[in-house]
Amino acid sequence: MLKYTLSVGYRPAFAYVAFGGSPTHWWTHFLKKGFYHCLVIIGNGRDWCVIDPVMHFTDLIIVKTLHIERFFVEKGYKLVRTTPKIPNKVRFCLRPMTCVETVKRFLGIEAPNLWTPYQLFCFLKQKKENFP
Repeated sequence: MLKYTLSVGYRPAFAYVAFGGSPTHWWTHFLKKGFYHCLVIIGNGRDWCVIDPVMHFTDLIIVKTLHIERFFVEKGYKLVRTTPKIPNKVRFCLRPMTCVETVKRFLGIEAPNLWTPYQLFCFLKQKKENFP
C-alpha cells in the first residue's frame, strides 16, 4: 500500500464539493431540489482534478484553469470549499457506493449517517475548518 505522501506529489490543502445536477432517475425525485448530485474538485489553484462519481463509473477529469469556481457556478452548482483530512483509523464500512460516499471518502469524512447530497452540504457548511 502506498504511503500518504509521495516524494514527487503533495496532498492539496483544500477542495471544493459541488452540489447540483438534475433528477435523472426515478429515486432522485425524492432528493431536495438542486441537490441531486455531488462531486469533488481537488487542486492547487491552477491545476484541478474533478472526481465525478456517476451511476456506473467514476469520471476523473483534469482541468487547467484559474477560475474553477466560476465554471461550476455558471453550470448551476453550489460550491463548498473544505479541507480534506486523512482519517485516523481504518473502519469497516458497508454502505452503497453513491456520489455522497465517494466524496466522503476523498475528503476523509467519517460520518456514516450522511446519505444524501443535501445532508453532506449541511454537514460541510457547519464544519469549523471550512473557508468562507
